[in-house]
Amino acid sequence: MKKYKVVVQELAKTDIRGARRWYNDQQPDLGKRLTAEMTATLRQIARNPTSFAIRYKQVRLAQLTTFPYAAHFYIDTAASTVYVLAFMHTSRHPDTPKDR
Repeated sequence: MKKYKVVVQELAKTDIRGARRWYNDQQPDLGKRLTAEMTATLRQIARNPTSFAIRYKQVRLAQLTTFPYAAHFYIDTAASTVYVLAFMHTSRHPDTPKDR
């Protein structure tokens, strides 16, 4: 099984920074734990992106284990690349990342 390249779009990076900042405000270093879990999820996506279900259009969701967030991504199989569009809290309206 080949490993895919993962490209995190700028809006997804903004999502990550905002979530990390919010969690650090709640408890010191909690944002660091969130970032570590997001990184682990991106590694799982890179190893086997098709193991995650398509939720809308051709966008798949990979939910984090501990934190209520999911990576929204699509696969460009021709380029062996995964594009992460958003890291969204799971209680946000599901249409929020569709415009990205």
